[in-house]
Amino acid sequence: MTITARRYQLRRHPVGLPVDADFEIVEVALPAPGTDELLVENLYFSVDPYHREAMEAGGPWPLHAPMEGRTVGRVLASGVDTIRPDDLVFHRQAYSTHALVTDYRPLSIAEGVPISAYLGILGGTGLTAWVGLTTIGGLQAGESVLITAAGGAVGTAAGHIARALRADRIIGVTGSDAKAKLLLDGPFDEVFNYRTTDLFQALTGKAVELSLEGVGGDQLGAAIQAAKDPGGRIAWVGAVAQYNDLANPPAAPRNLFDIVDKQIRLEGYLVKDHMDQREPYERFMTPLIQSGVVPVQETITVGFDNAVAALRGVLTGENVGKQLVDLTQG
Repeated sequence: MTITARRYQLRRHPVGLPVDADFEIVEVALPAPGTDELLVENLYFSVDPYHREAMEAGGPWPLHAPMEGRTVGRVLASGVDTIRPDDLVFHRQAYSTHALVTDYRPLSIAEGVPISAYLGILGGTGLTAWVGLTTIGGLQAGESVLITAAGGAVGTAAGHIARALRADRIIGVTGSDAKAKLLLDGPFDEVFNYRTTDLFQALTGKAVELSLEGVGGDQLGAAIQAAKDPGGRIAWVGAVAQYNDLANPPAAPRNLFDIVDKQIRLEGYLVKDHMDQREPYERFMTPLIQSGVVPVQETITVGFDNAVAALRGVLTGENVGKQLVDLTQG
Protein backbone atom coordinates (compact mmCIF):
# COMPACT_ATOMS: atom_id res chain seq x y z
CA MET A 1 0.00 0.00 0.00
CA THR A 2 1.05 3.59 -0.60
CA ILE A 3 -0.26 6.46 1.52
CA THR A 4 -0.04 10.16 0.76
CA ALA A 5 0.95 12.02 3.90
CA ARG A 6 0.50 15.73 4.46
CA ARG A 7 3.13 17.30 6.67
CA TYR A 8 4.30 20.70 7.85
CA GLN A 9 7.82 21.94 7.16
CA LEU A 10 9.51 25.24 7.94
CA ARG A 11 9.54 27.58 4.95
CA ARG A 12 11.48 30.19 6.92
CA HIS A 13 12.61 30.71 10.52
CA PRO A 14 9.91 32.57 12.49
CA VAL A 15 10.51 36.00 13.98
CA GLY A 16 8.49 36.29 17.16
CA LEU A 17 5.27 34.31 17.18
CA PRO A 18 5.04 31.83 14.28
CA VAL A 19 2.60 32.70 11.51
CA ASP A 20 1.16 30.50 8.78
CA ALA A 21 3.56 31.92 6.19
CA ASP A 22 6.52 30.48 8.15
CA PHE A 23 5.39 26.98 7.13
CA GLU A 24 4.68 24.95 4.04
CA ILE A 25 2.44 21.91 3.78
CA VAL A 26 3.85 19.25 1.48
CA GLU A 27 2.49 15.92 0.28
CA VAL A 28 4.76 12.90 0.55
CA ALA A 29 4.09 9.39 -0.79
CA LEU A 30 4.84 6.82 1.91
CA PRO A 31 5.42 3.27 0.65
CA ALA A 32 4.49 0.02 2.35
CA PRO A 33 6.73 -0.55 5.37
CA GLY A 34 9.91 -2.55 5.00
CA THR A 35 11.44 -4.82 7.60
CA ASP A 36 11.32 -3.22 11.08
CA GLU A 37 9.16 -0.32 9.81
CA LEU A 38 5.60 0.72 10.63
CA LEU A 39 3.23 2.77 8.50
CA VAL A 40 1.19 4.81 10.97
CA GLU A 41 -1.88 7.02 10.73
CA ASN A 42 -1.42 9.76 13.32
CA LEU A 43 -4.37 10.32 15.65
CA TYR A 44 -3.11 13.09 17.95
CA PHE A 45 0.06 15.09 18.18
CA SER A 46 1.36 17.48 20.76
CA VAL A 47 2.47 21.07 20.25
CA ASP A 48 4.83 22.29 22.97
CA PRO A 49 6.65 25.50 23.92
CA TYR A 50 10.05 23.99 23.13
CA HIS A 51 8.99 23.65 19.47
CA ARG A 52 9.41 27.41 19.09
CA GLU A 53 13.03 27.21 20.21
CA ALA A 54 13.65 24.33 17.78
CA MET A 55 12.58 26.57 14.87
CA GLU A 56 15.42 29.05 15.33
CA ALA A 57 18.16 29.31 12.70
CA GLY A 58 20.85 26.81 13.64
CA GLY A 59 18.37 24.81 15.70
CA PRO A 60 17.40 21.16 15.28
CA TRP A 61 14.63 21.84 12.72
CA PRO A 62 16.14 22.83 9.35
CA LEU A 63 14.12 24.47 6.60
CA HIS A 64 12.13 22.26 4.21
CA ALA A 65 12.50 19.17 6.40
CA PRO A 66 10.17 17.20 8.72
CA MET A 67 9.50 18.58 12.19
CA GLU A 68 9.19 16.41 15.27
CA GLY A 69 7.00 16.03 18.31
CA ARG A 70 5.18 13.53 20.46
CA THR A 71 2.52 11.62 18.55
CA VAL A 72 0.09 8.74 19.01
CA GLY A 73 -0.94 6.81 15.93
CA ARG A 74 -2.66 3.68 14.67
CA VAL A 75 -0.66 1.15 12.67
CA LEU A 76 -1.90 0.73 9.10
CA ALA A 77 0.73 -1.76 7.96
CA SER A 78 3.60 -3.44 9.78
CA GLY A 79 7.00 -4.83 8.93
CA VAL A 80 7.49 -5.85 12.57
CA ASP A 81 6.55 -9.38 13.67
CA THR A 82 5.26 -8.25 17.07
CA ILE A 83 3.15 -5.31 15.82
CA ARG A 84 -0.13 -5.73 13.96
CA PRO A 85 -2.41 -3.34 12.05
CA ASP A 86 -4.67 -1.33 14.39
CA ASP A 87 -2.11 -1.47 17.21
CA LEU A 88 -1.40 1.91 18.80
CA VAL A 89 2.10 3.31 19.02
CA PHE A 90 3.84 6.38 20.35
CA HIS A 91 6.45 8.03 18.12
CA ARG A 92 7.94 11.47 17.45
CA GLN A 93 7.01 12.29 13.83
CA ALA A 94 4.41 14.96 14.55
CA TYR A 95 3.05 17.72 12.31
CA SER A 96 2.09 15.01 9.81
CA THR A 97 -1.01 13.00 8.99
CA HIS A 98 0.94 9.77 8.52
CA ALA A 99 4.45 8.53 9.19
CA LEU A 100 6.82 5.70 8.34
CA VAL A 101 8.59 4.95 11.62
CA THR A 102 11.31 2.72 12.99
CA ASP A 103 11.60 4.40 16.41
CA TYR A 104 8.37 3.85 18.35
CA ARG A 105 6.87 2.51 21.56
CA PRO A 106 3.83 0.19 21.57
CA LEU A 107 0.96 1.54 23.65
CA SER A 108 -1.41 -0.45 25.80
CA ILE A 109 -4.29 1.85 26.71
CA ALA A 110 -5.56 1.32 30.26
CA GLU A 111 -9.30 0.87 30.69
CA GLY A 112 -11.08 4.16 31.23
CA VAL A 113 -8.15 6.28 30.02
CA PRO A 114 -8.44 8.24 26.74
CA ILE A 115 -5.75 7.69 24.11
CA SER A 116 -4.86 11.38 24.19
CA ALA A 117 -3.82 11.14 27.84
CA TYR A 118 -0.65 9.33 26.74
CA LEU A 119 0.55 12.61 25.22
CA GLY A 120 -0.35 14.66 28.31
CA ILE A 121 -0.88 13.63 31.90
CA LEU A 122 0.40 10.09 31.16
CA GLY A 123 2.95 11.27 28.59
CA GLY A 124 6.10 13.34 28.57
CA THR A 125 4.53 16.38 30.20
CA GLY A 126 3.15 14.44 33.16
CA LEU A 127 6.47 12.65 33.48
CA THR A 128 8.28 16.00 33.40
CA ALA A 129 6.23 17.21 36.35
CA TRP A 130 6.75 13.93 38.24
CA VAL A 131 10.53 13.98 37.77
CA GLY A 132 10.75 17.63 38.81
CA LEU A 133 8.73 17.09 41.96
CA THR A 134 10.20 13.75 43.01
CA THR A 135 13.59 12.88 41.48
CA ILE A 136 14.88 16.46 41.30
CA GLY A 137 12.87 18.19 44.00
CA GLY A 138 12.46 15.39 46.55
CA LEU A 139 8.96 16.51 47.55
CA GLN A 140 7.87 15.23 50.95
CA ALA A 141 4.37 15.06 52.40
CA GLY A 142 3.51 18.25 54.26
CA GLU A 143 5.77 20.52 52.21
CA SER A 144 4.64 23.56 50.24
CA VAL A 145 5.02 23.81 46.46
CA LEU A 146 5.14 26.75 44.05
CA ILE A 147 4.38 26.02 40.37
CA THR A 148 4.89 28.61 37.63
CA ALA A 149 3.20 28.24 34.24
CA ALA A 150 0.60 26.51 36.38
CA GLY A 151 -2.11 26.48 33.70
CA GLY A 152 0.00 24.71 31.10
CA ALA A 153 0.52 21.02 30.51
CA VAL A 154 3.36 20.48 32.97
CA GLY A 155 1.91 22.91 35.50
CA THR A 156 -1.56 21.38 35.68
CA ALA A 157 -0.06 17.89 35.94
CA ALA A 158 2.30 19.08 38.68
CA GLY A 159 -0.58 20.44 40.73
CA HIS A 160 -2.37 17.09 40.72
CA ILE A 161 0.82 15.13 41.39
CA ALA A 162 1.76 17.40 44.29
CA ARG A 163 -1.71 16.98 45.80
CA ALA A 164 -1.53 13.18 45.41
CA LEU A 165 1.87 13.24 47.12
CA ARG A 166 0.22 15.10 50.01
CA ALA A 167 1.84 18.48 49.63
CA ASP A 168 0.56 20.85 52.30
CA ARG A 169 0.03 24.01 50.25
CA ILE A 170 0.15 24.34 46.46
CA ILE A 171 0.65 27.82 45.01
CA GLY A 172 0.32 28.52 41.28
CA VAL A 173 1.32 31.35 38.98
CA THR A 174 -0.57 31.88 35.72
CA GLY A 175 -1.38 34.60 33.20
CA SER A 176 -5.11 35.26 33.53
CA ASP A 177 -7.86 35.47 36.13
CA ALA A 178 -9.88 32.88 34.21
CA LYS A 179 -7.04 30.37 34.44
CA ALA A 180 -6.52 31.22 38.08
CA LYS A 181 -10.16 30.39 38.82
CA LEU A 182 -9.91 27.06 37.02
CA LEU A 183 -6.78 26.14 38.96
CA LEU A 184 -8.37 27.08 42.26
CA ASP A 185 -11.25 24.75 41.40
CA GLY A 186 -8.61 21.99 41.15
CA PRO A 187 -5.68 21.10 43.39
CA PHE A 188 -4.27 24.62 43.93
CA ASP A 189 -4.74 26.46 47.22
CA GLU A 190 -3.61 29.87 46.01
CA VAL A 191 -3.03 31.24 42.50
CA PHE A 192 -1.54 34.55 41.36
CA ASN A 193 -1.99 36.24 37.99
CA TYR A 194 1.50 37.50 37.19
CA ARG A 195 0.11 40.11 34.79
CA THR A 196 -1.80 41.91 37.55
CA THR A 197 0.15 40.95 40.68
CA ASP A 198 3.57 41.92 42.03
CA LEU A 199 4.82 38.38 42.55
CA PHE A 200 7.75 39.43 44.70
CA GLN A 201 5.39 41.14 47.11
CA ALA A 202 2.73 38.43 46.95
CA LEU A 203 5.20 35.63 47.69
CA THR A 204 7.05 37.37 50.50
CA GLY A 205 7.15 35.19 53.59
CA LYS A 206 5.75 32.07 51.89
CA ALA A 207 8.82 29.94 52.79
CA VAL A 208 8.21 27.51 49.92
CA GLU A 209 10.11 24.24 50.24
CA LEU A 210 9.96 23.32 46.53
CA SER A 211 9.32 25.29 43.35
CA LEU A 212 8.77 23.80 39.89
CA GLU A 213 9.79 26.68 37.63
CA GLY A 214 9.17 26.75 33.89
CA VAL A 215 9.25 30.41 32.89
CA GLY A 216 12.57 32.06 33.83
CA GLY A 217 13.17 35.80 34.17
CA ASP A 218 11.13 37.52 36.86
CA GLN A 219 9.22 34.36 37.73
CA LEU A 220 12.44 32.53 38.50
CA GLY A 221 13.32 35.55 40.63
CA ALA A 222 9.97 35.24 42.41
CA ALA A 223 10.67 31.56 43.10
CA ILE A 224 14.01 32.54 44.64
CA GLN A 225 12.20 35.19 46.69
CA ALA A 226 9.65 32.64 47.93
CA ALA A 227 12.14 29.87 48.72
CA LYS A 228 12.48 28.70 52.29
CA ASP A 229 15.46 30.20 54.09
CA PRO A 230 17.57 28.19 54.41
CA GLY A 231 17.31 25.14 52.18
CA GLY A 232 14.55 25.75 49.63
CA ARG A 233 14.74 23.83 46.36
CA ILE A 234 13.95 24.89 42.81
CA ALA A 235 13.53 22.36 39.99
CA TRP A 236 14.01 24.40 36.81
CA VAL A 237 12.42 22.86 33.74
CA GLY A 238 11.85 25.62 31.18
CA ALA A 239 12.15 29.24 30.14
CA VAL A 240 8.87 30.06 28.40
CA ALA A 241 9.53 33.78 28.86
CA GLN A 242 12.23 33.74 26.19
CA TYR A 243 11.04 31.20 23.60
CA ASN A 244 9.45 33.79 21.30
CA ASP A 245 12.55 36.01 21.28
CA LEU A 246 15.66 33.96 21.97
CA ALA A 247 17.90 36.79 20.80
CA ASN A 248 16.62 39.00 23.62
CA PRO A 249 16.07 36.80 26.68
CA PRO A 250 14.92 38.40 29.94
CA ALA A 251 17.62 39.60 32.28
CA ALA A 252 18.87 37.26 34.98
CA PRO A 253 16.91 37.63 38.22
CA ARG A 254 18.12 40.60 40.26
CA ASN A 255 18.13 38.45 43.40
CA LEU A 256 20.25 35.65 41.93
CA PHE A 257 22.81 35.83 44.74
CA ASP A 258 20.05 34.90 47.21
CA ILE A 259 20.60 31.33 46.00
CA VAL A 260 23.87 31.49 47.91
CA ASP A 261 22.66 33.60 50.81
CA LYS A 262 19.59 31.40 51.43
CA GLN A 263 21.42 28.15 50.58
CA ILE A 264 18.88 27.29 47.90
CA ARG A 265 19.40 24.29 45.64
CA LEU A 266 18.57 25.20 42.02
CA GLU A 267 18.77 22.30 39.55
CA GLY A 268 17.82 22.19 35.88
CA TYR A 269 16.84 18.94 34.20
CA LEU A 270 15.66 17.33 30.97
CA VAL A 271 13.02 14.62 31.19
CA LYS A 272 14.74 12.59 28.47
CA ASP A 273 17.45 11.73 31.00
CA HIS A 274 14.92 10.21 33.41
CA MET A 275 12.96 7.75 31.28
CA ASP A 276 13.52 5.08 33.95
CA GLN A 277 10.78 6.92 35.87
CA ARG A 278 8.12 6.38 33.19
CA GLU A 279 6.82 3.03 34.46
CA PRO A 280 6.77 4.03 38.15
CA TYR A 281 4.96 7.20 37.20
CA GLU A 282 2.37 5.38 35.08
CA ARG A 283 1.72 2.96 37.97
CA PHE A 284 1.19 5.94 40.27
CA MET A 285 -0.98 8.06 37.98
CA THR A 286 -3.12 5.59 35.99
CA PRO A 287 -5.37 4.55 38.92
CA LEU A 288 -5.89 8.20 39.84
CA ILE A 289 -7.16 8.93 36.33
CA GLN A 290 -9.31 5.80 36.23
CA SER A 291 -10.95 6.72 39.53
CA GLY A 292 -11.59 10.30 38.44
CA VAL A 293 -9.38 11.79 41.17
CA VAL A 294 -7.15 13.35 38.49
CA PRO A 295 -8.84 14.75 35.36
CA VAL A 296 -7.32 14.65 31.88
CA GLN A 297 -6.95 18.39 31.26
CA GLU A 298 -6.51 19.15 27.56
CA THR A 299 -7.04 21.87 25.02
CA ILE A 300 -7.89 20.15 21.74
CA THR A 301 -7.50 21.82 18.34
CA VAL A 302 -9.33 19.84 15.66
CA GLY A 303 -7.81 19.40 12.23
CA PHE A 304 -4.37 19.16 10.69
CA ASP A 305 -4.73 22.57 8.99
CA ASN A 306 -5.09 24.28 12.38
CA ALA A 307 -1.80 23.08 13.87
CA VAL A 308 -0.02 26.44 13.55
CA ALA A 309 -2.88 28.17 15.37
CA ALA A 310 -2.56 25.57 18.12
CA LEU A 311 1.16 26.29 18.38
CA ARG A 312 0.53 30.03 18.66
CA GLY A 313 -2.04 29.32 21.34
CA VAL A 314 0.37 27.40 23.51
CA LEU A 315 3.03 30.10 23.10
CA THR A 316 0.60 32.82 24.21
CA GLY A 317 -0.89 30.84 27.08
CA GLU A 318 -4.34 30.26 25.59
CA ASN A 319 -4.34 26.56 26.49
CA VAL A 320 -5.30 24.99 29.78
CA GLY A 321 -3.51 21.68 30.29
CA LYS A 322 -2.05 19.82 27.35
CA GLN A 323 -2.39 21.36 23.88
CA LEU A 324 -3.08 18.69 21.26
CA VAL A 325 -4.03 18.56 17.59
CA ASP A 326 -6.78 16.02 16.90
CA LEU A 327 -6.56 14.34 13.49
CA THR A 328 -9.44 11.93 14.12
CA GLN A 329 -12.13 14.47 13.23
CA GLY A 330 -12.81 16.46 10.10
